[in-house]
Amino acid sequence: MKLPQDRNMAKLKCIFLAGMFVLTSAYLVAAQRDGKVETVDEHSPEIYGVKLGMTVPSALEAVFVNAGRKQGEEKPDAMRKEGKGNADIRVVYKELPAGELQILFTGGKYVSQLILAYKDKKRIEEMKLAPSGDVGTVSSGERFDDRYSIGFVDSKKHVKLWWRDEKTEQGYHSRVSFYSESLLKDRSAWWQTVVRKSVTLKPGDEKEFNRAHGID
Repeated sequence: MKLPQDRNMAKLKCIFLAGMFVLTSAYLVAAQRDGKVETVDEHSPEIYGVKLGMTVPSALEAVFVNAGRKQGEEKPDAMRKEGKGNADIRVVYKELPAGELQILFTGGKYVSQLILAYKDKKRIEEMKLAPSGDVGTVSSGERFDDRYSIGFVDSKKHVKLWWRDEKTEQGYHSRVSFYSESLLKDRSAWWQTVVRKSVTLKPGDEKEFNRAHGID
């Protein structure tokens, strides 16, 4: 007799197998692009075309096509269960052109979190992220992006944080965040560099997200 957790895992495997099937056609689409990687606005609430609320097949296809993956690279590099009852699934792509990407599927079905650790650090000036709450201009004369709030990850103030919220059509908000290098790793220019981007739910919007996607 199968235990409930065994049945859940079997169901999750079926979902990911369906995603692999979709990638068969995605491979043909990617091949037509001659291996060119799509460029995306860093400030958009998505990473490699993956957005909150996407299903497993759609998210895997987006990464495969937009990251310029080749045949034989359909699967993520790692996958693990987490959350209540191990119902959520986190997948990891370790060596994409932009860096390491993590995708969390709530209930093993819908994207609820994206984390990209940049392969190459970015300067806050090129990202048009203000160094403080005083929004001025970058050296080129362009204005900093004034949509972002600025603070720190925690009270230790080792990592600077820029974030903004955007309402989705489903009613919940996606939060785009950028993280600086840690003060403990780089004491001179830590606050001038961006090492990570995340797209998550705005805190408190979890119930709205679950309701929109029929998650118990």
